[in-house]
Amino acid sequence: MIDEPDYILDISSQPVKEGSGRDAEKHEIDPKGRNFISIMFECCNLYQRIYKNKAGTAYEGRCPKCMRPVTIKVGPGGSNNRIFRAT
Repeated sequence: MIDEPDYILDISSQPVKEGSGRDAEKHEIDPKGRNFISIMFECCNLYQRIYKNKAGTAYEGRCPKCMRPVTIKVGPGGSNNRIFRAT
C-alpha cells in the first residue's frame, strides 16, 4: 500500500436550525443521532458515510474497499454540502 496523505476539507460544525430552509438538516444525522457526511471515494468508485469523531473536530473514515483514509476537518465558515469527492 502506498503511503499517501489523508484527504482534507474544512466544513462547519454549526448545527442547522429548524425552519432555515436547508435540506441538509434531514440528511446529516443518522437514526442513531450521529453526524455524518457522504464521500465518493474515486479510488474505488464507492460511496461511504463518514462520521464525526468523538472530539467533534473532524469527520474521519476510510474507503471501504482499499482502506484509504480521509479526514475532513470541521472549521468556521464551513459548507452546506453533505456529499464530497475524495480524489
